[in-house]
Amino acid sequence: MTGLTDELKEEMKKHTGFSQDQIKEHYDEIAEKYDAIYLNAGYHDPLHCANLVKEFVPNTPGTEIFDMGCGTGLVGLHLKEHGYNKIVGCDASQGMLDVASLKGAYYELKELFLGKPDTYPQEFHGRFDAITAAGILAQGHLGVEVFEEFLLSVKKGGYIVFTTRTMYLEEFGYGKRIAEIEAEGRWKQVKEITFTRYDKLEEEVGRYRPVEVKAYAYQKLV
Repeated sequence: MTGLTDELKEEMKKHTGFSQDQIKEHYDEIAEKYDAIYLNAGYHDPLHCANLVKEFVPNTPGTEIFDMGCGTGLVGLHLKEHGYNKIVGCDASQGMLDVASLKGAYYELKELFLGKPDTYPQEFHGRFDAITAAGILAQGHLGVEVFEEFLLSVKKGGYIVFTTRTMYLEEFGYGKRIAEIEAEGRWKQVKEITFTRYDKLEEEVGRYRPVEVKAYAYQKLV
């Protein structure tokens, strides 16, 4: 049984269609209801991202993780449960960051619109042992440019963990770019898992329905 009320279903329908230039306003508006909607629908990406970090990234006192497109802080919450305590988050929506701050998982949160590697803040270059990116490779969100920001953020040997719908690998060119970066010798895949997102939905709600998703872990080589 899904825990989605009729009110939350209507909220999902309202936010079915938006473009990248509306993304800040979209998430500012939905921020306070985000967790109730997505967790009840079956949004498992944050847990899988955190579990992949736990599998590959030693938790030492200096380990620092960057949660890119952190939203309401669901990845950070799971990372905190795994014992990581130096987590930085960024998001385009201040409303989402305000909710994330209540999770008590992040020691730094920054409002940042991703997808612009040429102007990516220098303070994040080569800083992190791992980055996570749950659900930001998606329709109306980010293009392949964000992969450069993933790579810029981590140290050599660091880990890049992200999710996307399987269908988007071809539809938005993510799969092609992932393979190109591997062919360039800049990263290597260390793990891939497949799961179903929105598996708690008993019926289609707007554009939301059970869908196959991939979670990846890559290691930066250079």
